[in-house]
Amino acid sequence: MRKSTLLTSTILGLAALAGCSPYNPDLGNSPYLCAAAEPRCPDDYECVDSGGRMVCVTSGGVAPDSGSGSGGGFQCAVDGPLEPNDAIAMAYQTDVASPAPMRAYGPISICPEGDKDHFQINITSQNQGLEVITRWETGMPITNSLLISSGNPIATASPMGTNALRSCAANLPVGTYYAVALSAGGLKNNYRIEMKVVAACN
Repeated sequence: MRKSTLLTSTILGLAALAGCSPYNPDLGNSPYLCAAAEPRCPDDYECVDSGGRMVCVTSGGVAPDSGSGSGGGFQCAVDGPLEPNDAIAMAYQTDVASPAPMRAYGPISICPEGDKDHFQINITSQNQGLEVITRWETGMPITNSLLISSGNPIATASPMGTNALRSCAANLPVGTYYAVALSAGGLKNNYRIEMKVVAACN
């Protein structure tokens, strides 16, 4: 027992001399859960909501995702405030058209694989049009379409320059519409989305 205690003391002493810390501030790209009490994360890291779990990320960074597909090190942008919006019944309600004619969100993510993001838009004046644009930097394209409440599309995306797709529907009656964004192949990717009321689709 005495030898074991001496060995443990020696190891702890050497660790202290080497400047080791059990709270290493270099968390890397893996998802590390926040501590229950302050400090919840090391210096230069912040605690953010990543799909219902609180994880430490570099300040101003994105929440890491350890799932499969798109590479094990792929980092999904944090879009917790917009989630869950995986179906029309759970669509994130925007204020596009009432009172704001345009809204942009991002970077947000299609994450996990197979995810779809739905956004509700209320048209309040007759014969207005809706335009939706999705943009991404790298990886699989993020396509989009405009839907009616039944889920049927009224406009689907076409290319608009590099790494951007656009849907537009003109002369819409007053009502509720939905923009949906999803990744080609169902793989994870980060993107930005713009939704805008337009007079016409040019």
